[in-house]
Amino acid sequence: MTPPARPARPDVLLALAVAVPVGGWTLLLLWLALPGAWVPLLAPAVVVGHAAGAWRRSAPTGSFVVTSLACAVQVAVLPGDLPLLPSLLAFPLSLFAYCAHGGRRAPGAALVVGVAGAGAVALRAALSARVQLPPAFLAGFLLAIVLVAFSLGLFRRVQLAYVGELEHRAARAEAEREERAHRAALDERARIAREMHDLVAHSLSVIVSQAQGGRYAARARPERAAEVLRTVEEAGRQALTDMRGLLGVLRGGDDGDGLGPQPDLSRLPELLDRVRESGLSVDFAGTGTPGRLTPAAELAAYRLVQEALTNTLKHAGAGARCRIRFHWSDDRVEIEVRDDGSGPRPGDGAGHGLVGMRERMAVAGGSVTTGAAPGGGFLVSALLPRRAVTTGEERERA
Repeated sequence: MTPPARPARPDVLLALAVAVPVGGWTLLLLWLALPGAWVPLLAPAVVVGHAAGAWRRSAPTGSFVVTSLACAVQVAVLPGDLPLLPSLLAFPLSLFAYCAHGGRRAPGAALVVGVAGAGAVALRAALSARVQLPPAFLAGFLLAIVLVAFSLGLFRRVQLAYVGELEHRAARAEAEREERAHRAALDERARIAREMHDLVAHSLSVIVSQAQGGRYAARARPERAAEVLRTVEEAGRQALTDMRGLLGVLRGGDDGDGLGPQPDLSRLPELLDRVRESGLSVDFAGTGTPGRLTPAAELAAYRLVQEALTNTLKHAGAGARCRIRFHWSDDRVEIEVRDDGSGPRPGDGAGHGLVGMRERMAVAGGSVTTGAAPGGGFLVSALLPRRAVTTGEERERA
């Protein structure tokens, strides 16, 4: 993260907290102990050295350079008969900040400058008549101060890097969560689009087929027209019910209005009755021991039969017949829907429904094969693996 160009308020307050007592004490010593000729040069160095601490995080390199030069001026200009000034305390503080917030090479540069500065100050103090400490002890003491400031700065640098890595991982995890949510929303849109296609296409196909039959029945057999209209009404009412439930999911309401269960194979006879009433001859048979599928597989199987019947109504032509076969075995269930009509032609709109079949079966772990049937007509063949099947006996034990 790029640091701000201006110093932050905590940095300014910390610089003032150090500059007021330490810098004020230093200026008082200069005024009392030094001739007036030294004060104009040392006083600005003291003030600038402490003021640079306000930029210790926003501009760590510049702050460290200015503080180091200010302290170097104080050490070089101060007369030899005077002790060290308290304002030199700004140097280890600046070294700590530079190690913590500086660039990649900051710790190494800070250590070199700190060791050189400790040696220079120790040599300067050794030349002062007022300092009675052994030079070796004083040099070791100043070097210890530099190493402590360097170590603390390095520790703070590692700490900040660790926190920054945690923040980066949190931001990356949040971005991944948003991406997963976006993909889930797209998948849900595709699922809803398939649902809308299935229920609207099927219901409208039944209604159109019944309306065509009703037009002829109204001329030849008026009493038959009432039955046709009743079938149209039931198909339209069922379509509205299904669509209301689907739109209820989109609204996300909590009142449960219209949010009925998704269709499964238990509603297959009802579907076949509606199709037969529309005039299509449908033959259904099942072999093996019937079982229940998972909810996703139940919905996929139901929609597959529904879409296949819809395509037969739309494209097979008048007088077509449809056969539906379910074969249950220990490891899979096979579904076959076959008609003897002309089948869909290129460009007549059958492609989206076939794609929806494959997508639904893929979600349930199955597969679909579609195409011309041997001997004429159109064939839809699907297979669901055993892991998607629960037999009636297993369901009772569960």
